[in-house]
Parts: sequence; C-alpha cells; structure tokens
Amino acid sequence: MKNLPAGLLIVILLLITQPFDAIGCTTFCMKDNNGHLIFGRNFDFPSGLGYVEINHRSQIKAAHIAPPEKPFSWISKYGSISFNQIGREFPYGGMNEAGLVVEQMWHQDAKYPEMDDRKALTELQWIQYQLDNAATVDEVIASDSWLRISFTSTATLHFLVADAEGKVATIEFTDGKMNVHTGSKLPYAALANCSYETSLDYKLKKEIGNTESFAAWTENSSGRFKTAADMMASWSPDKGHIVDYGFSVLEQVAQGDATQWSIVYDITEKKIYYRTNTNPQIRSLNFNDFDYACNGEALRLDIHSNEISLFLPADFSGSYKLISDVCNQVEFLKGLPEEARIATAQFGLDIKCEN
Repeated sequence: MKNLPAGLLIVILLLITQPFDAIGCTTFCMKDNNGHLIFGRNFDFPSGLGYVEINHRSQIKAAHIAPPEKPFSWISKYGSISFNQIGREFPYGGMNEAGLVVEQMWHQDAKYPEMDDRKALTELQWIQYQLDNAATVDEVIASDSWLRISFTSTATLHFLVADAEGKVATIEFTDGKMNVHTGSKLPYAALANCSYETSLDYKLKKEIGNTESFAAWTENSSGRFKTAADMMASWSPDKGHIVDYGFSVLEQVAQGDATQWSIVYDITEKKIYYRTNTNPQIRSLNFNDFDYACNGEALRLDIHSNEISLFLPADFSGSYKLISDVCNQVEFLKGLPEEARIATAQFGLDIKCEN
C-alpha cells in the first residue's frame, strides 16, 4: 500500500477537531424485552457527504503511520460495512460480519498513550483495524496490550463499542491509558462528547435537582447523553419496533442541520438503517446481500442515494471527487493542496488479497 504525505493526516485532523458546536455526535446501544439489540448514532458535522463502503476479509492491510512509529501489517479476518468521508480505510464507524459495531465521537480531553513497544495506528485506521479483526468488545479491549492509538494523532476521540453478545463499552483515553466503562460501570450505554464520568455526574445531579451551573458545552453534550439515557430507560413494547424507537431517540438528540447522518445498526438482525440530512428516507442494508470474500469487488455507495442496488466499484475518481467536494464545502478545508487531495484519494485502493 502506497504511503501518503502529511496531507492525509491534515485532512483527518481537520475533519475531526472542529469547534464544539460543529461536532455534537451522540451514540447509544439498547435492547428490547426480547433481547433485540440496536446501536444508534448521529453524525454532526458541516458536511454530510460520504460513502457507504464494503470492506473485505482476507486482505493484507498496512498501517499508515509516521515516524518514529513503526509500520506493521495485518490480514483482515472479517468483512464490514462502514461509513466514510475521506476515502477507504479511515471510517468514522461501522459494523462487521460478527456483529461488532465501533463508532467514534470527538472528545476534547482525550490523551493518547506515549510511544512504547506496542504497535500504533492513527485514530480512524484503529477503527478499521477493529472491524477487520475483532468479533467482541473483549477483543477490542484486549488489543490494548499490543496495539495503541498513536501519540501522533491529535484528533481527540472516544468510542462506543458493542457486539452481538450484547456487551457494550465506552473506550476513552485518559492520561495516556485506555479507560473502559462496561458492565456495572456502564449504567447507561450512551456517549456524547464529554467523558462518560462527566456525563454520568451531570445526569445524576440533574435528577436530584442540583442547581449547579454547567458550562455550555457540558450542557449540550451531557444533555444529549441524559436525553438518550432517559429514552432508553423509558422504552416499552407499546412504543413500537426497537429500530423505529432508535430513530426517535436520534431525533431527540439531533442538532438541526448540523446532524448529517442518523444510523441505526440492528445488531441482532445484521442490518443497517440510515438516513441523511438531505435524504430523510430511511434506507436499509442487509449484511447477507454482500460478498465479503477477498476476490469480491470493493464497492461503495453515495450515502445520499436511494438506490441501494447501485453500489459501484471503489475507484480513484470517486474518492477524489468526494474529498474535493468535502474540502470545498467546509470552509477550513478549502485551502488543502491538490497533491494532498490526490494522495488521499489513492490510499487504500491497491490492497491485495492474502492469497
């Protein structure tokens, strides 16, 4: 896989590390009385352009990492469907064949580990690695023993992760160490943009009538956390199908035109439902409808398209057009050099099969 100039990292960082009011993403995971499990996600950003990408198993992948980090490679074990805005291999989130869902949100207080003996990936490629290789939340957490998000990544993120067994975890990085909330430490399977501890404290104080004044950003982020958590707790069978209710939760935590994508992963049924700001019609993808074998063609679909059957081969021209259009729509990206746009569009298109 070809190496990229620093332009790719610039794109990633600028796309993620924006003013607070532009990145108000919210996630949650819940199940109904029959154990039907869903995962909801709102993506809030100035641009809603993007692709739905089909990623294959048995592919040889390489880390895009800058010195002094050391490069390494792996072979994807699972196929996945992801949502991407800046080319292949750098998803904002997705679900794999095993039912693992990984989604990211901006988190201003995150601090990634310093360099050590472990392998390292940038923040978004870390998501793709987990979709490629992990079937469970426990496997994602266990990877911290040998894999870390690189200290060269200044895009500060945290993650909500769920699997087909029903286990859910928040993954945050505090003072250079992975900090996990799961099981009894995760009373509400939701996450916005404040740390989980901050949002939990906010919710508890609001419930006991505490009149403490909170910063505007905490009110915004932890307020969305509380709304999602309260709605999850109040679900009952008379409120309709769990997937429909998931979209109702996302509506209540949306932030107007800033909310570009609303996604509900039906982990139990291995389906993905989504709608976009410019196309509010809910569309669905069934994992069984796609070929994840390495000799299968790498496919993608415009996220706004109604024609689910119109997945097209992933190619340079499509990647370049998306990246350029995003850059042209987002004020702070308009000055990105042409060579950086080209290099970014080329990345991930020359991946080879294991055999």
